[in-house]
Amino acid sequence: MIWSWVDSIIGLVAQHPNWAMAAAFAGAIIEAVAVLGILFPWTYMLMAVTGAAAAAGQSMLPYLLLAIAGAVLGDFLSFWFGARYADTLRRIWPFSRMPGTMARADWFFERYGVASVALCRFLPVLRSTVPLVAGMAGMQRQRFLLANVASAFVWAPAHVYPAQFAGMTLGALRDGDWIAVSFWGAMLLFCFAGFWLLHRLVVARAR
Repeated sequence: MIWSWVDSIIGLVAQHPNWAMAAAFAGAIIEAVAVLGILFPWTYMLMAVTGAAAAAGQSMLPYLLLAIAGAVLGDFLSFWFGARYADTLRRIWPFSRMPGTMARADWFFERYGVASVALCRFLPVLRSTVPLVAGMAGMQRQRFLLANVASAFVWAPAHVYPAQFAGMTLGALRDGDWIAVSFWGAMLLFCFAGFWLLHRLVVARAR
């Protein structure tokens, strides 16, 4: 039953690679957009589609590039929205209903400035609110773009490659290739350990 479901997902991605790439791109964008990134954590969509693509034998380069582009675009949309409507955002829904979240984003931005744009990518909730606050605070666009683009080149591989290794592990497990299972499983654990360490370093700095 489980393998039938997995094979169906992999087959669907294999038959419609363009739609799969579009879903990965949309996931990277939505994850970074204010409010939407909180309500709909589409990082899981990005990783699920990427993992299925890896199991289907597709190249990861397009998914990596789309994840980078989507992350940059999503953050910039939040920044632009904050800059454009800085005077009214805090008084309208849904921002008026989340004063605690906005206050935390304010504190984080005030403390870390430009670096907050990069650091927030690895922190739930803040990843979609700090760029908004940066725009509201009048941060210089060039400085924001520099931090935005640079951090996207870290964030995207940190999600695409673990998803790839998970997909390869799943494919090898389905085929009964235990040598490949051991190799790709070890790579997956290595990526998770690295991502966990990166996350802990960011959290420690954020306190």
